[in-house]
Amino acid sequence: MTMKKPTSLVIVGSGPVGMVAALMFKQHFKKVILLERQSKESFLRTHGFTFPIVFSPASIKILKEIGVWEGISSQRSEFFGVVIHKRIFGREFRFTSSREGVYSHWRNHAITKLYERMVELGIPIHFNARVESIDFQGNVCRESNLGEIPFDLLLGADGINSQTRGLMAKAHPEFEENQFSLTFLDNWYAYRLPSEGVMREKFSGGNRFLASNVFVDNLADHPSEKFRIVTTGMRQPEEEISILIKYGADVSFPRLKYLNESYFGRFVESKQELDAAWEAGYAGKFEQAYAPTFHLNNVLLIGDAAHGFESTGDLINLGIASIGSFYEIFTRQSDLAGALKEYDNTVGEDLRFYAGFSYRRSKEKVAFEIGSIEFAGWLGITKRHPTLFGIYEDDFEISSYMKAYKKDILKSRLVVFGFILAIILLILVC
Repeated sequence: MTMKKPTSLVIVGSGPVGMVAALMFKQHFKKVILLERQSKESFLRTHGFTFPIVFSPASIKILKEIGVWEGISSQRSEFFGVVIHKRIFGREFRFTSSREGVYSHWRNHAITKLYERMVELGIPIHFNARVESIDFQGNVCRESNLGEIPFDLLLGADGINSQTRGLMAKAHPEFEENQFSLTFLDNWYAYRLPSEGVMREKFSGGNRFLASNVFVDNLADHPSEKFRIVTTGMRQPEEEISILIKYGADVSFPRLKYLNESYFGRFVESKQELDAAWEAGYAGKFEQAYAPTFHLNNVLLIGDAAHGFESTGDLINLGIASIGSFYEIFTRQSDLAGALKEYDNTVGEDLRFYAGFSYRRSKEKVAFEIGSIEFAGWLGITKRHPTLFGIYEDDFEISSYMKAYKKDILKSRLVVFGFILAIILLILVC
């Protein structure tokens, strides 16, 4: 039985996930409205808040369906894999994870192509929007300029600083308000440098383009100050290195700049070049929420909301995949309430489970989990861990994959403990 065509869909937040949702659901609602807190100029800026995104096959399938993949993929950079830099007893070791046919794209380029498609289809985005209240019982939200907006469904796709999340936290009858709150983890700063000379050779050279370098330790010369680096080499529209620095709350901004100069100063032609690139950068906070998705009546906080910053966009991919999953449920169910309930009990539960891992990763407490699953994967017992190339498998689907992930955690622990037990028994026998 098909659902009667609802009247109004309101989407709070018009980032990649918000616009993907609008383009997917347009044909099923008489009216679609997007509310974006930024100005149009800030939203469409070429530089500023942008970072590389590696779209997964599941995301690419959806982007093709809504007619934007050709435009997005017209500007992309090879991304054969990741190099993890780890010091052990003072010596740096490199661990690589590679995959064929993977590309990275600037977030702002994806935003531009999605926005062009929105304009083409006549879906309006209201910029400088402020959602003042949501009536969760009466299905009405109030925006500072538009006034009261009735809706059949409201999707909160407004990310880490979600207006929807804050309003839902005060109204949800089942969850405490602190379960919607954010936990501060670290600060971050991001900027770009031209990919040339020594800089290119170290961070994006070679035919086998392992584009991302992740340094999991602090600087060797300043080991007590939290300063972690993630670089991503980009080759289109021009050759650049995207640099993300995660740093502790006790590191002042002048000190941060000094630490940056102490490391990257040796790879650039002049201090002036480094200073200019630094000044064009942007800052933010790395925060984590208790859970990534909730729903209350006809309001759904979708999968990417309230996740922290990730350099390759794995959480944006989960956001797009979660919208794809909700769309499949929505078009199959006979009523909206049933679709929301099914989504929350399946995909929602799985994303909340994954959020626990995401939090432990942020706190750098995942070495055993990743190592044990990868070891078991090497033996052919488990799949790849989701945080590596797991979500980039061709057949990735949230619920089935997360169920397998839960089983893989148990399998990998049994493998490791069994391996240890076998060694102990061997020692005792010998």
